[in-house]
Amino acid sequence: MVKRLRLLTGVGFAWAFVALAPEAGAQGPAPAELAPDLGQAAETAAQADASHRRTRDAAEAQRRADFEAGQEAALAAARDTERAAARELEKALADAHSLEQDLFLLHRDPGATPASTGLLAAPDGSGAGTAGHDPRVASRAPPARELPLDIFDRSDTVIPPGTWQNRESLRVSRLVLDADGDGKPELVRFVDRTSGELVREEADRNYDGVVDAWKNYQGGRLIGRILDENDDGNPDVFETYRAELLVVRELDRDDDGVRDVVYRYRGEALFEEAHDANNDGIVDLLIVYADRRRVRAEEDVDRDGRIDMWTRYADEGEAIARIEHDRAGRGFADTFEYFRNEGGKALLVRREQDIDGDGAVDLVSFYAEGRLRRRQIADSGLLPL
Repeated sequence: MVKRLRLLTGVGFAWAFVALAPEAGAQGPAPAELAPDLGQAAETAAQADASHRRTRDAAEAQRRADFEAGQEAALAAARDTERAAARELEKALADAHSLEQDLFLLHRDPGATPASTGLLAAPDGSGAGTAGHDPRVASRAPPARELPLDIFDRSDTVIPPGTWQNRESLRVSRLVLDADGDGKPELVRFVDRTSGELVREEADRNYDGVVDAWKNYQGGRLIGRILDENDDGNPDVFETYRAELLVVRELDRDDDGVRDVVYRYRGEALFEEAHDANNDGIVDLLIVYADRRRVRAEEDVDRDGRIDMWTRYADEGEAIARIEHDRAGRGFADTFEYFRNEGGKALLVRREQDIDGDGAVDLVSFYAEGRLRRRQIADSGLLPL
């Protein structure tokens, strides 16, 4: 039993507690009886705490393992994406380089055969053109050689409408030159009987007995020329002239009867060049020029009849400055690649992609020395894997 006594002091009072012996009949646990229960409770609490710690540590370890696995998967996916982008870039640059080489060879000598089997190469390896002719410069109409009339055998004839794209019948004199007398003329001229102007000329330029050049005149001026440059009997070069200047030049480079290269001129300079790679009559590559320099190109890469790649060239050196792709086949560009010219070589510096086709760029990739360095993405769910 505890008694509480109040002690008086000089400034107040305080309480003091005095333990007394228990009163008779009072009940209370003995200290020896409490010890076993307290020990059991402490042991149970320790076991529960240990179990909780083990559960917590296991959950934390699992979360850490899951996080590390996710990070590793993301890194692996990023590496795969980078490798795929690198392969795609290498192929694009190789194709562009091959096209550059073919264009250079063709422009230097239209009769030459490009080494590659790409867009500009003839399927059978043959080529057609006039050696030494620069297709970026409009040719002057070749003059008709002046020859004395007494070396020709002359006869009069009438040319029916439509024979030489003429609308009306032509009353002409036919002048034939057979210098070696083998019955195979080297030169035949048709002259208007009224005006005396030259209407048409057919020539065997290499004297093999087969005509390989045809020229049409109007008002005494050359308006069209057709050539058989490879001497197989089939025309492969078709030229149109206006005011003594070349305006259109068409080539059948694989000699299959389909004109697969077309050059168009304004004034004395080339302004447009078109190619039909698979001979289906549809242009697969169109190159536009300004001041005899390439400024842009459009190409149907997959040959489905729709343009899906657009290339723009830098002002200096005709280096590639930008390429746009329609990779999803939606009819508009969804990938934009920007290049820097270094030592005559186009290096990719940035690629922008509209992945979902909403017209806004979703992913921007930055490159240095041809390798992907970093990315910016608007929505991580759009990241290509």
